[in-house]
Amino acid sequence: MSGRLRVGEAIIDLLTRHYDVDTVFGIPGVHNIELFRGLHRAGVRTIAPRHEQGAGFMADGWSLVTGRPGVCVLISGPGLTNALTPMAQAYHDSRPMLVLASTTPTDALGQRIGPLHDLDDQAAVARTVCAFSETVLDPASLPTLIARAWDVFTAARPRPVHLAIPTDVLEQWVDQWSPAPSTASRPVAQPAAIDQAARQLAAADSPLIVAGGGAIDAGDALVRIAEQLDAPVVLTGNAKGVVPSQHPLCADTALGFPDVQRAIEACDTVLIVGSELSDTDLYNGGRALSFSGRTVRIDLDPAQAVRRLSPDVTLVGDAAATLRTLSAALKTTGVERRDATSTLGAERAAALRAVWRSGTRADLVPWLEAIESCLTADTIVALDSTQLGYAAHTWLPAARPRSWLAPYGFGTLGCALPMAIGASLAAPDRPVVALAGDGGWLFTVAEMAAGHDLASNLVLLVWDNRGYAQIRQSFDDVDAVRMGVDVSSHDPAAIARGFGWAARTVDNAADLVPALHDALAAAASSSGPQFMHLVPTRA
Repeated sequence: MSGRLRVGEAIIDLLTRHYDVDTVFGIPGVHNIELFRGLHRAGVRTIAPRHEQGAGFMADGWSLVTGRPGVCVLISGPGLTNALTPMAQAYHDSRPMLVLASTTPTDALGQRIGPLHDLDDQAAVARTVCAFSETVLDPASLPTLIARAWDVFTAARPRPVHLAIPTDVLEQWVDQWSPAPSTASRPVAQPAAIDQAARQLAAADSPLIVAGGGAIDAGDALVRIAEQLDAPVVLTGNAKGVVPSQHPLCADTALGFPDVQRAIEACDTVLIVGSELSDTDLYNGGRALSFSGRTVRIDLDPAQAVRRLSPDVTLVGDAAATLRTLSAALKTTGVERRDATSTLGAERAAALRAVWRSGTRADLVPWLEAIESCLTADTIVALDSTQLGYAAHTWLPAARPRSWLAPYGFGTLGCALPMAIGASLAAPDRPVVALAGDGGWLFTVAEMAAGHDLASNLVLLVWDNRGYAQIRQSFDDVDAVRMGVDVSSHDPAAIARGFGWAARTVDNAADLVPALHDALAAAASSSGPQFMHLVPTRA
């Protein structure tokens, strides 16, 4: 493609030729046709969900699995506002997303004269959940803005970027664009700080590592450091799979348990890699960890590196590169690998795992064991906010990074199904299992239609506790009268069949194992997506 193009076409042309964009999520409308004209001409795979919220969650799931920015193409006004929840999720979980949305014509911007889909300032509406959000009045600025977005995605803490483009700007004619130059690169930790951190870690008697989502592509280096130090590794939800759950030093996603937090606080040295140590990670009522020993913190974001604690050593840089350099520095201090025959680190990790194993609700354990027995090392798991899902965060294993999808930072309902669809598009040869509650599933139930049309290779488990059981419990905990929590989807399996899914109901954990094996086999054999209605026995 060359020569003169409409701005909408030129944007897509630039993204496909220079930024490796080959998949886009969005719903066409009168106001973004020029972008869709560009998608057609460039041959981009364009996924049409049933709601813009679904587009955002699909893009986020696709991005998490591929490690590339998810791209959404939306209409003005409600298209953007419908997508704000998945944008906020991507923002809080530090994932890249490019949102291209039309907006009202330039002569109507902010005029309050009532054009269709009018927002006083669409860019301002999105700004709080974006690295940056801009209204594009001059088409010539677009290559620079797109380059700036990719700098955020690749060289800084990744977060969504939103560009609002007036409809009349999208229709203008321009020459084919070349990419704007970029000199951005990820920060590199200072050698003196690396040496100081290595000495501190080498001297530790009870080292421990906490790893978050910032370490998602640093698994090999993280395992190497853990083995050098004989240190247990505690993961946040966004880091699940970075160290395989089966590794003897992996304590898995146990950070939210008070006994585990106390054990971390008692260590003489803690290495924190790419984690906010946020209230959501800790789930302890907002109490920040109070370390009795020394701390070393690695983070790409210099502001985050000193937030919530003052580390003894701060290393600002990419997690994988910094850990590799730190590993080499440890070797120069004489720490090639602590006593290779030692089992102390593994024993400490096992003790931490025992905390969350013993803390899991007994009635959920048979269901979790049934699901666990059906998972393979390649399985991608997508979880929603539901009681069985909360327990699954810690109980179910993950053998690979970028295989665990859940709404950690923002805690929304309804994301599991569309995120799983995005994941299935990113990895069509891998099994995908999604788990949602019967209440949260209804938030995005319309994406069942998209899952069928796309012949997604996924299995959706819906845990039916007749509404919002966790919120029911919260009402009871504070002695408040329950309201609005006892809701029903009436016949989920019939709903699923209406969307063209194969569906079955399972009312005991023993029957789940063969049923889930069959469903996974059917999904893998191109029989279409599979729905399983789980109905736990009630007293």
